[in-house]
Amino acid sequence: MHLEQQEQLAERLASLPPQWVAGFPISLDEEGVVGRFFKCELRSIFEAIQVGDCTMARATLVATGPDGEPFPTERLFRLASGEDGLLKLDRLCRLIHSLNHFVVANQASPLVLPIHPRLFEYVRSGHGNTFSRLLAHFDLSPQHIVLEVPASVPQTAVEGYQHEGFGVRRVSDI
Repeated sequence: MHLEQQEQLAERLASLPPQWVAGFPISLDEEGVVGRFFKCELRSIFEAIQVGDCTMARATLVATGPDGEPFPTERLFRLASGEDGLLKLDRLCRLIHSLNHFVVANQASPLVLPIHPRLFEYVRSGHGNTFSRLLAHFDLSPQHIVLEVPASVPQTAVEGYQHEGFGVRRVSDI
């Protein structure tokens, strides 16, 4: 990523409507896009996975606590209070992964993004709508993203994501 692209990404990050990510800080540094949730730093790592005949990148969240030590992601998600906190933390993580994959690393391969299983306890309709708008803010398309959801997620949720242009991958254990 060259300097002009970095500046454009930094400008778009700065113009991001804060309500879409609950006002949690998101910025660009020498390693890529980084978010903050309370005092934890949020980053992405990617692993190649095989989905049918296609090799895709699957994003994993890496959280670091205020002491610089790894912070368990499940504990991080427990810090997200209530429905709104969990929704915005999950969306923030997916945005960080998407930007690091498509913009910072300039990858064209499809990206698999896990969705936190508790999210489905709260979202009743409009699955993927806000995330789709977030991606559009950065000129990214949902068509290159496969959302990984629990096998038990209601079909209406799957259809909502597909309506927004996302692929959906059901997995037995997330």
